[in-house]
Amino acid sequence: MDCGMLPIIKPAGPSSAAVVGQVRRITGIKKIGHSGTLDPAAEGLLVLAFNRATALLSYLPSDKTYQAVVCLGQMTDSLDAQGKIQSQHPVPPLSVQEVSALLQRFSGSQWQKPPLVSALHYRGERLYRIARRGEQVEVPLRKITIHYIRLRKFQSPFIEFEVACSGGTYIRSLAADLGTSLGCGGYLHHLTRTACGGFTLPEAITLEVLSRRCEKDDWKQGLVSLNQALRHIPAVYVDGRDETAVRNGRSIPGFAPPEPEAGTIIRILNPKHRLLALARWTGEELVMQRVLCPANEEIACE
Repeated sequence: MDCGMLPIIKPAGPSSAAVVGQVRRITGIKKIGHSGTLDPAAEGLLVLAFNRATALLSYLPSDKTYQAVVCLGQMTDSLDAQGKIQSQHPVPPLSVQEVSALLQRFSGSQWQKPPLVSALHYRGERLYRIARRGEQVEVPLRKITIHYIRLRKFQSPFIEFEVACSGGTYIRSLAADLGTSLGCGGYLHHLTRTACGGFTLPEAITLEVLSRRCEKDDWKQGLVSLNQALRHIPAVYVDGRDETAVRNGRSIPGFAPPEPEAGTIIRILNPKHRLLALARWTGEELVMQRVLCPANEEIACE
């Protein structure tokens, strides 16, 4: 079974789901998931998982990095360039130093209001469907963290910056908040995701490159193994009876890395560096969370 992850460059235009559909048609693999939706107008890194790897997407690092361009002086209903303009205000005179200082005010942990035009669920329904009907709802705030935000370029009315943030952060909301703080409004003009799930944009390939590799039947060489994709997770090695226990889904005592915290997720490998399972350290034993190479299967996970 083809199993692994592949960083893809999503172009602006199609939805993330549409890109997944294209990859299904190109590769012939039906079970494909991705590490996090990008808005149709956004471009950049989309990490895809194939077959068994889809169950491990939630174990990838959730932090993301973007390059964004904000247009000041206007507010749109969707908080981006695809929405309808709701208001316009003059942009105050600003220096590069003032804009850079403004961005720094948004660093750290904070509460953020997601856009109404989004795929979030609200009482069992997608928010964007509610927005299409013209209904107004009070969207719950979400706790997010901006790890850093750095000015790349300022040429009024456009602010270009790089931001690293926690999963669940909406850059559209950040763009609107920047504009609101200046009293002139603003919307997200352009967005590129440059890092997510432990991958970076230079590692990714385009759909055109993937298609050419499929024609040559060598695209699978570009798949990132599960062990490599989860390299940020601490590992322990087992063999003999303990390996048998792991492959049968049984908990085993000990084998924790130095001073692990209870609740830590750990990779379990055999002496040949084959990834057997993911387990949770309780403080006393390893409890299996995902057995990747069951006892009734050949060990195929790297």
